[in-house]
This record gives sequence, structure tokens and C-alpha cells, in this order.
Amino acid sequence: MKHIFILNPAAGPKKAEKTILPRILEAVKDENVDYEIHRTMNVGDGENFVRNRCLAHPGEDIRFYAVGGDGTLNEVANGIFGFPKAEFAFIPAGTGNDFARIFADPRAFLDIKKQLRGRAIPIDLIRYDDRVIVNMLNIGLDCAVVTEVDMLKEKYFLRGPFAYMVGVGVVFGRNRGFHLKVTLEDGRVYDQEFTLVAVGNGAFCGGGFKGVPRAEIDDGLLDVSLVNKVNRRTFASLITKYHKGTHLESPAAGDIITYVKCRSLSIEPKDTMQICVDGEVHCSGRLDISIVPSAIQFSVPEGC
Repeated sequence: MKHIFILNPAAGPKKAEKTILPRILEAVKDENVDYEIHRTMNVGDGENFVRNRCLAHPGEDIRFYAVGGDGTLNEVANGIFGFPKAEFAFIPAGTGNDFARIFADPRAFLDIKKQLRGRAIPIDLIRYDDRVIVNMLNIGLDCAVVTEVDMLKEKYFLRGPFAYMVGVGVVFGRNRGFHLKVTLEDGRVYDQEFTLVAVGNGAFCGGGFKGVPRAEIDDGLLDVSLVNKVNRRTFASLITKYHKGTHLESPAAGDIITYVKCRSLSIEPKDTMQICVDGEVHCSGRLDISIVPSAIQFSVPEGC
């Protein structure tokens, strides 16, 4: 098997280049594997490289390692989607690294030898338009927080979950609602203001917040969390539980949170909306979202 490392030099505090690349070079030498390193140059470069490589060698057994954050993982997944011979893996070097958190031992994802000895399993993907999502789609507060956190990192050098908590406080202090029309596959329609909407394949977002705690990456279902617009006091009472993933058990949750598992839904703003896709923010109009069961082969590190 060919092992190709898609390394994002800009991910996190440049962890991929400074810390992980030397480990990769040592491990591939010790394990005597056939490998390549590709450093991404800009947004979209990793996806294009992976897709072109798959097109050029359609019958080759290749494992692509996304060495970066959740955004890098998303690019690699979109590059290999539709190529059944290709696998992908995740070596977390970003800020949130949320997809790795769903596994029993997230630290194993930083052990390059365990990665090289990994085993591929089929996992689901979320699909919208002609794109796929590995972990989660967020609209509303979670998405606004990502934008705020980027500014906090640049201005105050905050990092990780603490930066996200500060971002939540700043964004929610504005107490903004987001008017959306959400139509579930069973015909239920919610046309109202929301604090946030999350559609998950994985359970975590924001560097460790378990926003859709019942999500599983291989159950063939989307996990959808619709949080009505709430006042600051109610939200403040739930934020710690939201972080731990225990918020659905709170007595207040039944009045403000609709949580469903389904195969498809649509989300429509009055005009346009910001969406956060695997940690990266984009602008969008109406979204038609569905699950693609067993869509792709994901390599899990040995023993994880």
C-alpha cells in the first residue's frame, strides 16, 4: 500500500510541520513503507491533489493521511469520495481535532506507527450539494463562535476549548437569533428563530463540545439538534452540560431542544446564512442534506 501524507503547514500553531513531520519521517523509515509527503499550498489544494492522484491511479491501494485539522480531513475526504480503493486517515494537528475525539483513544491518532498499522472501516458521510462532511455541520451560534474564535486567537492568542468558551460568551452576549426554515424527512417543519442548528455524523465540535452526543459514524443516520432561541440565563445554565454532552438529560432541554435521528432534511434561510463545515466557515443558501451510509473507508490506528 502507498501511504501519502497530506500535510497542512498552516494548521494549528504550525504543529504539522514542526512536530508531526519529523515523527512521520522516522516512522516510515522504521516501518519501511512506501510513502510520499504533500504539503498543501492553499485552501482546496489537498482535495485537488488527492482527487487527481486517485484519477491517475484508480486501481492503486492508497491511504491518504490528513495531517492538520478537521478542515484538512474534510478536504481529503472530498478528494477520495467515489474512489472505493482509497482510504483516508487523520493525524490531528489543528485546533479542534474534533473527529478524533469520538474514538476510544484519541492519543493513538498521534502515534504514527499505530497509524501505519491501522485498519480501515466503513463510515458514513453527510452530503449536501456536491460536497461531503466527515464530522459536523453547524449553523447559528456554533458557526458564529468559530468566526469569533479565529479573531480571539489572532488578537489574544487564546487556544483550544478555552478560546471556544470565550467565543461562546462573546457571541451569546449579543443574544442573536437565526431565522431558518428546517424541514425534516418526516414532514415536520420548524420555521422560526434558532440559537443553533447542528447536523452531526461525529459527536464533537468546537474543540471538545459534545453537541450531538448520540451521534455514531456508522449507523446510517444524521443526528440533528435544533436549539430554539433562548435567553442568556437559560443558555448559561446549559453550557457546561452542552460541553459534556449531558444537556439532553436536563429538564430544560425538552422545552428548547428538538433532537432527532433521520436520513435527510433541508435548511433554508430567508436570504443567505453562514455554515460551519468541519470547522470551516462558508456562506450558503438553501441546503438539502442527507446521509451517505458506509460512504468511505477510514483507517483507525492500531489498537484504537
